Amino acid sequence: MSCKSLLYMVGMFVFVPVWIGLLWTDFLKIRECASQLLHAWVLGFATMLATAQLVLVPFVMMQKTLTQALLLWRILLQILAVLSFVIWLGRRAGAAETVADAAAGTEDGAGVQKKERGKAGTWTIVFGILAAVLILLQAYIPARYEHSDDDDSRFVAEEVSAVVHDTMYREDPITADYMYWDTGEVRKDLTSPWAMFVAMHAKEGNMAPAALSHAYLPFFLILICYALYLLIGQVLFGGDWEKTFLFGIVLSVLHLAGYTSTHTLASMLLLRIWQGKAVCASFALPLFFYLFYQIMKKEAWKRWIPLLYVAGVGTCMLSGIGIVTASVLLAVYGVLDFCYYRNWRKTLAIWLAAVPCVIFLGYYLM
Repeated sequence: MSCKSLLYMVGMFVFVPVWIGLLWTDFLKIRECASQLLHAWVLGFATMLATAQLVLVPFVMMQKTLTQALLLWRILLQILAVLSFVIWLGRRAGAAETVADAAAGTEDGAGVQKKERGKAGTWTIVFGILAAVLILLQAYIPARYEHSDDDDSRFVAEEVSAVVHDTMYREDPITADYMYWDTGEVRKDLTSPWAMFVAMHAKEGNMAPAALSHAYLPFFLILICYALYLLIGQVLFGGDWEKTFLFGIVLSVLHLAGYTSTHTLASMLLLRIWQGKAVCASFALPLFFYLFYQIMKKEAWKRWIPLLYVAGVGTCMLSGIGIVTASVLLAVYGVLDFCYYRNWRKTLAIWLAAVPCVIFLGYYLM
């Protein structure tokens, strides 16, 4: 892998999603540094998926080229990055007063608090290092030791065809004959164009699609998934980082020992993560449950509701399974939330997040 390609991957799967995700952390008023970074990474990547879905589906239908789709997607990401930068500057301008207010009144009882924090911090660091080693190991293994199966050959063929011919779903992945985008199995790929998302990165990063899928994508996608799992750990353990890192260690061990079939979550995460269905199972669906928890907090639900729409659209791009499952999850959670709060406005807002999924599903079934 060339240095240029490596820099591209780090930029597109770390820096860009984090930078875009700062828009959400500012909107959600998340200020704690580590939590802000994880939220920005996860929510920024979800935003990238949703933006790609909104670009790719109509461009495939209009028979546009991969280059044209890539150009528009790049422009949209740049607009989001500029907005994030402007908001960051605005927040930076008032940071001095905030720091001064936060520093006031912290001297009383400082000795006891420091002692307690020091004791807790030791185990937090130990568990954090162990969790980081296990997570990086899991990200390294698929990237270093390629694993491929028969199920993804069609997707790789579509990616290669898109990069070589600068088209999107116009050549049969088996015979290479010219075809329309709504023919055969490719019809469902229109509503879930994950292969074209990968093809855009391959073209932009000057990498072979197969190498990108099997060797480079897994490393970054696994890290993004674990960033989400750590956020879930924060929810489960009330923001305690020591317990969150311990949760990450246990989860890592379960994943490493979880290859009992090709359909377990461990297999999806560690062996098939370059496939859209695996990203759906390992990232998109856990993201929904995390958002559901946040929305259940009565005082903060209005700030988190827009993310359901982003997650819904982004999940559609990953897989047809994601389209169906996201719709079911939103419908069921809407009923559950209404039974708890009896708030029709909130329930309606939740259900409306399933509209994009229903539209894509309806087109596929037509």
